[in-house]
Amino acid sequence: MAADSLNQAPRIEVRRVTSPEDLETIFAIRHAVFVEEQRLTPDARHDPDDRRSTHYLAYLDGEPVGTGRLTMFGTEAQIAWLAVLEPQRGSGVGKAMMEAMLADATVANSDYVILNAQTHALEFYQRLGFRTVGDVFTMSRIPHQVMMASLHPGAGEDIRRYLDQFGR
Repeated sequence: MAADSLNQAPRIEVRRVTSPEDLETIFAIRHAVFVEEQRLTPDARHDPDDRRSTHYLAYLDGEPVGTGRLTMFGTEAQIAWLAVLEPQRGSGVGKAMMEAMLADATVANSDYVILNAQTHALEFYQRLGFRTVGDVFTMSRIPHQVMMASLHPGAGEDIRRYLDQFGR
């Protein structure tokens, strides 16, 4: 291995995807993380919101290693199915995917973004500007927390107050 390659940071690329081949790659990553590793769900393929959503694949040095989904509901953006294969976690792939989805939500004139975070990842999302809403809940034996981020000052405050009522 050349000395120059030892000093280079991994190259991360995030792409919006639509092809059947790319969707199969997405489903394979979801299956590896949410079905096999976490046992969160028995099926990471048949989500009715997939058809109306924008899907993302993240590549690390040319290999697909992460995925996420952005779904728009009026001025609300929802992020779901964020997953990075275990060996590549901590490499910046998750942050790159989140930044791409947040940028697209902003371009789409969303007021705010909402997601269900696994509690072990709360700090990750907080560093990206998300705040917790309500109390922790359990989904398939894994604790989760609703989180939201306003995309411009004051955006989403009414919905945040509404959602906070359920956790207090």
